[in-house]
Amino acid sequence: MRIDFDDLEVPLAELASAGAEWPSREVRDRLMARLYADQPPAPIGFTFNLAAQFDGWIPHALPGIRVRPLSVNRDRGYATLLLDVAPGSRFPEHHHSGAEDCYVIAGSLFTWGRRLRAGDFLHADAGSDHTEMWTDEGCQVLLVVPSEDYMSELAG
Repeated sequence: MRIDFDDLEVPLAELASAGAEWPSREVRDRLMARLYADQPPAPIGFTFNLAAQFDGWIPHALPGIRVRPLSVNRDRGYATLLLDVAPGSRFPEHHHSGAEDCYVIAGSLFTWGRRLRAGDFLHADAGSDHTEMWTDEGCQVLLVVPSEDYMSELAG
């Protein structure tokens, strides 16, 4: 992708003059539209979920946890989610009605007497029971979970 910075002069000037920590929604949308204007449309069957265009996190029912749904495969019954977990957050004991995969992207997460760090992975079989999980420093994890379990929690 080639970025012509001359095309960004007006939005960047507006951003600088706004004096705000974040640009207004309108300025942000115009800037992002210019950045991605020359990209081809997604091929049929593909969906791009770009971080730069992401609009916001969904609060989890538990304090200190927010969720970014990346995809939901209704045919196979699973969802891929990104969780951003604040330092000190705890996730109580729970039952896995379906298999769950958890990959730690950043920070660390304690479970079963182990500290999982960035790059570590945990799989839980369907029907298993999980002890409490917590993080002292915060973490981001990628979860692949049964969509009917997790997505209904977010919708409720």
